[in-house]
Amino acid sequence: MPGQPQWIIALCLCLAASLYATDTKPDIKKSLEKMTNVQGQSFTYEEDGKVLVAIDASFEANDARLVAKKIRFDSVSGVITAEGNVIYTRKNLRIMGERVKMDPKADLIVAENVKFGRNPYYFTAEELRIEKGDKSMRGVRMWNKEPHPYGMELGIESAYYSEKEDWLSLHGTKPYLVGIPFLYVPYYGQEGYKDIPYDVELETGSTDTQGKYLRTMVMVRTSPKLWVGGLLDYYTDSGFLIGPSVKFDSRKNGGNETLWHGFVKGGYIHDSGIIESDKYSRIPGQDRGFLNGEIAGRTTTGIEIAGQVFAVSDANFIRNFRPRMMDDLGYPHATFEITSPLANGFLSGNVVAKADNYQDVVQKLPELRYDLPETSLGLSPFNQRSFVSVSYLSQRPSEIVPLGDFASVTGSNTAWSSSRLDAYYGLTYPIRAGDYLSFKPVLGARATHWTSGLNSEGATTKVMGQAGFDLEGLATGSWNLKADKWSINGMRHSIRPFIQYRVMPGAEEAIGKVGKSDRSVALASFHELDLADRPDVMATTATQVSRMGIRNSIETRDADWGTREVLRFDIMKDWSNRDGQALSRESDFLAHIRFTPAPWVTLDSYNRYGKQGDNAVETLQSIAFNSGDFWNASAGWYELNYGDPARQLWLRGEVRLNSVFSAILTTNYDALVDAYTYQSIGLIQRIGNSWEIEYGFQKRISALSDGSLGFRVRVRLFKF
Repeated sequence: MPGQPQWIIALCLCLAASLYATDTKPDIKKSLEKMTNVQGQSFTYEEDGKVLVAIDASFEANDARLVAKKIRFDSVSGVITAEGNVIYTRKNLRIMGERVKMDPKADLIVAENVKFGRNPYYFTAEELRIEKGDKSMRGVRMWNKEPHPYGMELGIESAYYSEKEDWLSLHGTKPYLVGIPFLYVPYYGQEGYKDIPYDVELETGSTDTQGKYLRTMVMVRTSPKLWVGGLLDYYTDSGFLIGPSVKFDSRKNGGNETLWHGFVKGGYIHDSGIIESDKYSRIPGQDRGFLNGEIAGRTTTGIEIAGQVFAVSDANFIRNFRPRMMDDLGYPHATFEITSPLANGFLSGNVVAKADNYQDVVQKLPELRYDLPETSLGLSPFNQRSFVSVSYLSQRPSEIVPLGDFASVTGSNTAWSSSRLDAYYGLTYPIRAGDYLSFKPVLGARATHWTSGLNSEGATTKVMGQAGFDLEGLATGSWNLKADKWSINGMRHSIRPFIQYRVMPGAEEAIGKVGKSDRSVALASFHELDLADRPDVMATTATQVSRMGIRNSIETRDADWGTREVLRFDIMKDWSNRDGQALSRESDFLAHIRFTPAPWVTLDSYNRYGKQGDNAVETLQSIAFNSGDFWNASAGWYELNYGDPARQLWLRGEVRLNSVFSAILTTNYDALVDAYTYQSIGLIQRIGNSWEIEYGFQKRISALSDGSLGFRVRVRLFKF
């Protein structure tokens, strides 16, 4: 909304009008020569020279500009009136309307049939009135993107903002869809007017199992920190889904107090439709639901609190009822952690709990830990680092992993629980040779004790030491190379060769087995090398390990981000002697290249090799094109020759044909089964800057189906 600086233009215009009025026989041409910032097609006088009228006129003063078909300057009253296609602009504001009247003496502006705002939100009003800083509007509409009769809008009978009290009040608010109101709020008030008081999401379409549906989520801001609302869906085959939604954020209005932010939302449905088996070949029950939430806080004393929960009744729930959440959620889990600064370090406590009945999770109930980051040891040149933790671990079979099959997953015939004490202390001696070389010797020891092992084994302890070094070099070069076609403005190359080496006496002691939390189970390229960072202390059996590689980066200047990475080329290799046997080597070779010659194209190549560099273990090749809002496309090939093999090709693309239509294509090909597992082609149509209709053909096959061809139509409303 406009503020006080518009009076600059008003006062300047009044001064201009008074210059004309001082001449009893005005020479318009001569007077205009004195005012180069006033332009117009023609100038005339009215009311005996007291009013100057400019046709197709514009006026500039400082950072403000006024343009209209006709502008009248009254030198006696000081009132300025602009009519016909009025545009008033400043650095962060633009108002368009039919008629604007400015009265500097009364500190008043009245604008009629105006439109203003900034993408993606725009306001229209029958009247905008600004008097002594207080703003009132009548006949207000708030639009998602540009105003459109079929778009999403909020209709407001009247709005008033008090500058002294910093309070915004809205009367008679109605959200509209395609011009149809679906809710009425008689009154709403809040501090300030920067945030939007409503958050509305709607989506409609059809699925094979749930039928036609309407998904909704509506939230209302009840205070500067709190939003309250809910989810209400209807599925023609499954029934109603209902649940709460709450969001809290005090970071903008916190002041000198604890800052909190977080959300919680959930839904429940008694599913009356046909319920398909999930990926574990189970048939879920009719009572289905989910809960998702996060919380984070920080006190003025530095205490930090964080927690997450994602719980679902069955593995198919999100896919069936909230598929747009799938990219934001992982496996079901429940975690809570609190951290507090203490004596140059951090004291923390955390809990990890199961949040479903079909997953095998090692629970921490709880873990208490103290970490001392790498800090100087008194006045000596040495740095020290340490941690100590006490935890209670529990691993129980789930419904999908019954006790009889528990052994194949965990290595145990019974459920497992144990208390664990884990501690590390180490010293380093950093040495730097200018900006080009750093060398850091490392010395440390780690001890871990479990009160119980798998298969009813008794207490066990493992003690390991480590000695080694981290060596890293740095060389840079720059060139004044320019290529405007590729958005290249100068080049800078940085190369960082590095070597890490550790000798770990005691690691070869393989004593019994413990739960998944302390075993090496992931298929990741590299584990953490330093003994203090390794989570799999029981599985660490190599007495010598090393890692060597080179990190390369080439960057150029970027007007928006400062720098843009043009090329990234990293190569790394590990070496180790497994179980203390010097001739038994386990190594990976990793090469990663990412090339972005221009902002609109990226080529990415990731390759991992086992043993001595032979036999590709994992490869991922992709190319992506992105031309902003006009088109984007990507293609890639993924191959895994470890564990469960995979060889898959994907193609995805979207081309914006015009402001309304876009063409889309998606193809997934599985080379192992020699079949296209998914194919889709269609159109997306945008209506009213808010609605999006997607329709097309799709074919999908899976291990449970030999393929089905169908026609789909999905209607979505963009988030308001």
